Amino acid sequence: MGSGRIDGVEQQIDQRKLEDTRRQVQKEILEKINGLEHQLHRTSIADSGDYSTSPGIPLQNSTLMHTERSVHKILKPPTYDGQSSWSMYRRQFEAAAKATGWTSQEMATSLVISLRGQALEILQSIPEEQQNDYDRIIGALEIKYGHKYLRQVYQSQIKSRQQRSNESLQEYEADIERLIHLAYPQAPKEFLEQIGIQTFIDGLVDTEMQQALRLGRHITISDALIAALEFKAAKEASRSYKTRVRQDWSFSNPRPKTSFQITSEKFGKRQLVDARGVCRLLILNAPRFRSQK
Repeated sequence: MGSGRIDGVEQQIDQRKLEDTRRQVQKEILEKINGLEHQLHRTSIADSGDYSTSPGIPLQNSTLMHTERSVHKILKPPTYDGQSSWSMYRRQFEAAAKATGWTSQEMATSLVISLRGQALEILQSIPEEQQNDYDRIIGALEIKYGHKYLRQVYQSQIKSRQQRSNESLQEYEADIERLIHLAYPQAPKEFLEQIGIQTFIDGLVDTEMQQALRLGRHITISDALIAALEFKAAKEASRSYKTRVRQDWSFSNPRPKTSFQITSEKFGKRQLVDARGVCRLLILNAPRFRSQK
């Protein structure tokens, strides 16, 4: 009992130490980001030539520095937390860097400032002296979030992709297009379309629709989607028409009530009874029929 309690206390102490270490690392990262933001701010002031509000830069040198460096419009890239597409974010970031005219070191500084959440934690795996190296940071982010390391995963998802019960045809088609472009980014358009068409048809929930689409000749996955929507609309219209015709017929042709003319010995007279009455009389007279035999 005593050793168990000691082990529990030791685990709690180790957990607290881990939490303290993590908080300390996050604090150091945030302090570094604040310093980089200040450095980037000073750089942007130097680019714009507005030194009148910047302490530490003499006003008399502003004209000279303004002529030495070109004026660039400062574009602040969006933040990245690892949840959105990394390739799309990198395109945005590098477009902003090109328009602003950042150097490689300025790009590294701005990228570090833009990281949030899980993406920010990647700095823990990069030595501090390399955190001004843009290619080093990009390489680490590519390994964790880049699509080229996940192509086999996307290809497996394509093979097993099935339309979900609550998924519309449009949503299903859009997700297939997304997967095939991630799985085969360098493939020809014709190949991508054929893979998309085959995956779209094979994964349809409606087997009748699936068979109908197999008979068609679709050039693009959009053609297959249009054919599926037309089939669905025609099927729903046909079902609605059959239901309406059946209801109209039942109202105009009420079902006749079945009746029989039988002689009831119990009542000693001929009477008109329905099918239920026949069954009741047969049950009541069953013992008499057996005794007569």
